Order: sequence, then C-alpha cells, then structure tokens
Amino acid sequence: MKYLKVTLTFLFAVVVGLFISAPTKYMQSFFDGITVWAYNVLPALFPFTVLTTLTLKIQPEHKFSVTKKLFGVSCDDIWAASILCGYPIGAKAIADSNADAQTATRISSFCSTAGPVFLIATVGAKLLRNGTATAILLISQILSAILNGMFFRSKKDVSLLSKQQFEAKDFGDTITSSALSVISVGGLIALFYMLSDMVKSFLPAALQSNVVVAFCIGIFEMTNGVFAICNITNIAVATVLCSCLTAFGGVCVFFQCYAFLSQKGVKILDIVKMKLVQAAIATLISFCLVTLAF
Repeated sequence: MKYLKVTLTFLFAVVVGLFISAPTKYMQSFFDGITVWAYNVLPALFPFTVLTTLTLKIQPEHKFSVTKKLFGVSCDDIWAASILCGYPIGAKAIADSNADAQTATRISSFCSTAGPVFLIATVGAKLLRNGTATAILLISQILSAILNGMFFRSKKDVSLLSKQQFEAKDFGDTITSSALSVISVGGLIALFYMLSDMVKSFLPAALQSNVVVAFCIGIFEMTNGVFAICNITNIAVATVLCSCLTAFGGVCVFFQCYAFLSQKGVKILDIVKMKLVQAAIATLISFCLVTLAF
C-alpha cells in the first residue's frame, strides 16, 4: 500500500507538471474528449439510460429465463439492457438490482459490452465505413459476451429477488440518476483523453502514428484508440483490433463500470479477468470472420 501511494503521488505530480508546462494544449485535449463524448456517446447513452432504468423498474416477472438457461442467473432484463445500450449501462443495471456480490460478479461476465449504436453509428459508419466490417464487429461483441458468460458460469443457478413496486417518484429519481451517470462517463472520457495525449508527448513523433501505439492508447482509452487505429491501418486489421478493444473496454471503461459495480462489492481484478477472456474471444471470432470476408 505504501508503494502504491508513492507511485500515485508521483504520477499525479507528473500530470500536474505536464499540464502546467502546456495548459492550452491539454485543455484542448480535455475539450476534445468532451466533444467525442457529446457527439458519439451522449446521444446513444442518455436516452437509453433513462428508458432502460425505467423499464427495469416496471418490467414484470417472467416464468421463462433465457439467461438462466445460458448463464445460470435469471436476469434477462439486465442482459437486454447491456446488449442494447452498451457500456456502462449493464454495470448500472447490476448496481440497481438486488444481486449480492457473488451474483453481481457472475452477471458482469456477460452484461458488459459495447452497444450497437456506438458500434454501428460511430465505429462502423464514421470510421470503418464498411458494412461487412461493421457486421463482423457487432457479431463478435454479442457472441463474445454470450460465450464469456457461459465460460464463467457457476454450477449453482441463481434467481434474483422480485423487483420493488414502481412509484411515481421513481421517475424523477431516474432522470436525475441517469443524468449524473452520463455526466460522470463524459468526465472520465475527457480525463483519459487528456491523459492519453500526455502519454503521447513522451513518444517520438514517428511512433505516434504507429498501429501498436494506437492499440496501446486504446487499452488506456477505448474511443481514442479506436479512432486512431481506423485512421492508420487497413480495414481487415482495424476490424480485428477494434473488436478486441471494444470487447476489452480499456482502463477508462473499467472505471466507468467499476463506479457502479463497486456498490455491489465486485472486485476490480475479477472485472479485469473477465474482460481479458472476453477480449480474447472477440478477437478470435473477428479474426476468423475477417479471414473469410476479406
């Protein structure tokens, strides 16, 4: 713990020093992150956050559960929210549920993936600009989430407790909670965008356009890395690398999800382990499909 505190203090001092050395540059980096969030994340995130939260609260109980058959946990509504809305809606839905720490961890294995709106409208239409590549990216994300949940399935089946009755006051609470959640996501994206540019400042100019460096930046901040990769390399390589990054999520997405999952006692090392497996599955699927398609 002592060494961790020393390391964090040192890193904080470096960040402050870099910011003071070029405040205009890094203020612009932060603003660029806010712009990416506002144009590519906010329109897809806020409406779905509100609608999903409300739906989870008023959704009736179902006798048949797909998730119980596949993953051993009855949580169809949370799974649907995660698949349809993407990061970090699945984590927020888990936090809003009555799952205990062990169950929340199990649910996290298949309720944490990039949403179709982001994959199709942002990565596919704006960056890959190829229908086949976009389809491969989307398929790899959905299948990797499903296979990941089956990989971490426990022998013991779990059913979540019945939902509390929805009340009129819950609507206002939902709007406020959703707005705060989306703003926190925007703040983290902007912060990590700025930190990514600080990391780049230590690299030679020739390496800043290198695909390996772009991928490493994506591990730190997914959106920034995906943008860089699509602008550097060919469609086949970009599809596989983007599939890996979007399935893994990156450090920024970890913090977005952990902000919610920590409320349930989920350990961050468990999240990392599950996301590494999911990223490996998504990479393998996308590689096979890209080989067949291109």
